[in-house]
Amino acid sequence: MNKLTANSQRLLVHQIKSRGSFLVVLQQPNGERVRAKLETQHDGQRINLTLRACGTVNSTTLPLVQADRTLKHRAQRWIEDCANGRLERAA
Repeated sequence: MNKLTANSQRLLVHQIKSRGSFLVVLQQPNGERVRAKLETQHDGQRINLTLRACGTVNSTTLPLVQADRTLKHRAQRWIEDCANGRLERAA
């Protein structure tokens, strides 16, 4: 199961609230690291996220007006679900 590394988790809120492309790193249970590209765009009160990871491209929209902790948790869960092929949960 791929999980965001501690460093990627720490940077996530800043990356989401900024516009641009960012590297996020996930770690597999065997210690192998997987790189992914997170693209963020802001559209008024929404954040559009696109994730390119593990040979897939996924996108979602989150409301910008949320507590940082909630925003980070929702984005982290979505990224990890996409990277682990759990697209029904990621939607």
